[in-house]
Amino acid sequence: MDILLYSAKGSNSSERVQWVLNFKGIPYQIVEVSSQALNSTYLTINPFGYVPSLAVNGVVFSESMAIAEYLEERFPRRSLLGENLNERTHIRRVCEYVNGSIHSPQNRTVLQFLRPDIDEVSKRQLRGEWIMHCLEKLSTSLCHESGYAIGHGFSLADIFVASIYKKALQHGCCGHAFYNRHLMFIRQNDSVMASEPPAYSPD
Repeated sequence: MDILLYSAKGSNSSERVQWVLNFKGIPYQIVEVSSQALNSTYLTINPFGYVPSLAVNGVVFSESMAIAEYLEERFPRRSLLGENLNERTHIRRVCEYVNGSIHSPQNRTVLQFLRPDIDEVSKRQLRGEWIMHCLEKLSTSLCHESGYAIGHGFSLADIFVASIYKKALQHGCCGHAFYNRHLMFIRQNDSVMASEPPAYSPD
C-alpha cells in the first residue's frame, strides 16, 4: 500500500495525522509542501490549498478530522476513538471544538484575510492568545476519569488537544499547568511517546 502524507513545516493539522499514522504503525512517506506550492502546484492535489492531504494508492483525502476517521476505519488496530458510543461522541466533541472553534479562527490564512493590517509578530501573539483562551474553557471537560482527555485510554482527543496546546507554546504563550500535566501524563505511555511527531523548530 502506497501512503503519502502531504505536510508543511509547522502545520498543526498535519501533526495530528502524522501522530495517528505513527501510533497505528502505518507505513507512510511525508511530502513536504512549500509555502509557494500551497498556492500553486499543490492545488491540483488539494484545491483548498491546505495541508494535510493523505494519498492512499492514489486516492486523495483532506481535512485532518476526516483523515483521522478514515484511518480509524481502514486500520482499526489500536483504536483512537474510545471504548463505547459515549466515549466516541465525547472524543469527537473535543476534536470538533479544537478543529472548528480553536484552530480555524487562528489559522494564518484566515488572519491574513481578516486582519491584513497587523504585522506577523502581532498575528503570532493573537493566535496564541486565542488558543489559550479557548483551551481554558475546554479544560473543565477534560481528564475527568483519568489523565487522558476522555476515558481511560489514549485517543484522538489527546492528539488534538496536545497538538493545539503545543502550537500555542510555539507562538510564545506561557505554559498552562493543566495542559502541562496532560502532556506529561500521555508521554508516560511509551507507545504515545514514540509516536509523537518531533517538535517543530522554525528555521
